[in-house]
Amino acid sequence: MKIKDDKTKQFKLNKFTLSPVAIIAMSFFLVIFIGSIFLILPISHNPGANVTYLDALFTSTSCTCVTGLVSVREGVADSFSIFGKVVMAILIQLGGLGVTTLAVIFFMIASRKLTFSEQSLIKESWNLNNLRGIKKIFFLVLLVSFSFEIFGACLSFLDFYFIHNYDMATSWGYAFFHSISSFNNAGFDIIGNSSLIEFENDIFLNLITSFLIIAGGLGFFVNIDIIKKKFHFKKFTLHTKIVLLYTLILIVLGTLSIYLIELTNQVTEVSFMGSFFMSVSTRTAGFTMYNLGTFNDATIIIMCILMFIGASPGGTGGGIKTTTFALLLSYLRGVITGKRPYAFRRSINKDLIRRALLIIILGFSFFVIGFTLICVFEGNYNFIDLTTGEKLIIYREGATRYNAIDFGFEAMSAFGTVGLSTGITSYLTPVSQVILIVLMYIGRIGPLTISTAFRGKNTVTYHYAEEDVSIG
Repeated sequence: MKIKDDKTKQFKLNKFTLSPVAIIAMSFFLVIFIGSIFLILPISHNPGANVTYLDALFTSTSCTCVTGLVSVREGVADSFSIFGKVVMAILIQLGGLGVTTLAVIFFMIASRKLTFSEQSLIKESWNLNNLRGIKKIFFLVLLVSFSFEIFGACLSFLDFYFIHNYDMATSWGYAFFHSISSFNNAGFDIIGNSSLIEFENDIFLNLITSFLIIAGGLGFFVNIDIIKKKFHFKKFTLHTKIVLLYTLILIVLGTLSIYLIELTNQVTEVSFMGSFFMSVSTRTAGFTMYNLGTFNDATIIIMCILMFIGASPGGTGGGIKTTTFALLLSYLRGVITGKRPYAFRRSINKDLIRRALLIIILGFSFFVIGFTLICVFEGNYNFIDLTTGEKLIIYREGATRYNAIDFGFEAMSAFGTVGLSTGITSYLTPVSQVILIVLMYIGRIGPLTISTAFRGKNTVTYHYAEEDVSIG
């Protein structure tokens, strides 16, 4: 009788067993919720700051999903206390590494040996192809991450202390937060409420920030491969070669596009260095040196494309990833030439091509749905105080209201976990802000993960008869 009861209990529990990807999705959700509880506490706010629970939830999501969008109108620096900023830094760190990292640390402390389920969890979280040497890789990921952040913090401290003359404690505080935010591609800053606009001419800080953004965006395993192979390109894995090549191409094309288009901008003078910084930051980080509300529409569209592509797998950024974009181009080249898709004299597996196409389709679909809903809920809202008739924000020159391009930019920034904005985030309706929260969550977890996380086992053993359909 006892054996029967145990079997029944086991059967019921197995029905509710979650897959590794579902655990990852739930873990992110749990961290976001806990973070919002901490950020709504009075100790997290500066005196007089007006932070609602929606603001706390939005900020927690933006930190955990390493995005950088801000819903509080006074900005992060004025709204949150030192305690609140420490909470934000912890959320950014967890979001950049993947919240499963913390769970694995506890597993290893408790048992010193990872079970197959725990290893599968890391494999899904970091997009690994196999489970070989996963414990060693885990420690390497932590070592690489913290090494870059400490190195970046030391260089940033020199800039804040010696160039901008902040006091010792403030300089170290700014330096560590900025380094964590940069390497994890979060885009948050606690220096002021205008991102890095006031540091436009600080080439040293811009180069440090760009370096950290690129390093974090490349992915932990690319950095490990580069260090292990001692920068010998021919010895790199195919994944590393593709990531490095397309990262370089996107940075160069983005820089030239932004610079050339903004040459006609009569409101904001964009330098070549500024164009480079924006090209690096746009793909996933979210720092800005300019008021994007003054940029040309063509530049905004180019930036949306860069945000959609995003960073690389296994890193701290979002988007569909550079490798996914590379596989798409490889597939298109194969269709045109009639050859099998390849890269660097290596054939590409057809299953990877199908997975890449699915990620692109799902990602664009999520973006379009979110973008459309924001347009619906904003309607003809012109960001004017209905009681006083006063404009809440300054429109770009010649504009009477913010349009679909601005809403699309906001939605793409959230999905790509970038954090750039034309200045409307804190003035959107609560419903639109909730939509941005969902887009940030989907963008960080990944559209394919969201679509498959809670899918049941496929037990269908039949298929329908085939019939041709005219296309094209």
